[in-house]
Amino acid sequence: MEIQYLGHSSFRVVNKGIEILIDPYFSNDNKRLKPTEFDFRNLKPNFILITHEHFDHCDSEIVGILADKFNSKVIGPPPVERKLGRKIIKMRPGNHLEYETFKIRAVPAFHKQSEFPIGYLLDFEGLRLYHAGDTYYDKELEKINTDVAILPIGGHFTMDGDEALKLAKEMGPRIIIPMHYNTFNEIQADPFELAKLTEKVVVLKVGEILEVE
Repeated sequence: MEIQYLGHSSFRVVNKGIEILIDPYFSNDNKRLKPTEFDFRNLKPNFILITHEHFDHCDSEIVGILADKFNSKVIGPPPVERKLGRKIIKMRPGNHLEYETFKIRAVPAFHKQSEFPIGYLLDFEGLRLYHAGDTYYDKELEKINTDVAILPIGGHFTMDGDEALKLAKEMGPRIIIPMHYNTFNEIQADPFELAKLTEKVVVLKVGEILEVE
């Protein structure tokens, strides 16, 4: 399995020829501190997974371009369908989808600023990846069993780095990948400080690919 960091909370996951895009945000709006470093035209997603309707996780224009070009399956909670103005596969916590080489489970997220946030647990025939979306720390999340945990650390409307490590300690993943930091003034954080505390933390540069077996 390949995990590629695309900036902010956006990731590309590739396994057995299937490309999954999670929480796309590539528009160069006036909210970013610097322009996006990844060219979305390099993507060819079979699936687009969106955790909630906020602009920095659900880039409507980009989703439309990619979904139309590649006939991608777009998956998300109900408000995402309204935001995009197109039919999607709607997911709620506890819902499952099964495809030939992987499974998707929607898990809870605790982000009161969103109408209906979720996270995703992807199971690639026993190799599991959890993308938390935007969420505060909550003990309910400790039940998630995953090999890779992609967690927000910015601390503004989400958990911060200390809380992310606390959650990861209870979850017990092999790898922790920080996300949702330094894109805006409100979410300044240093992921390398977390990496000093545990060798499980892997800090990815934008565009960098991590291979996991």
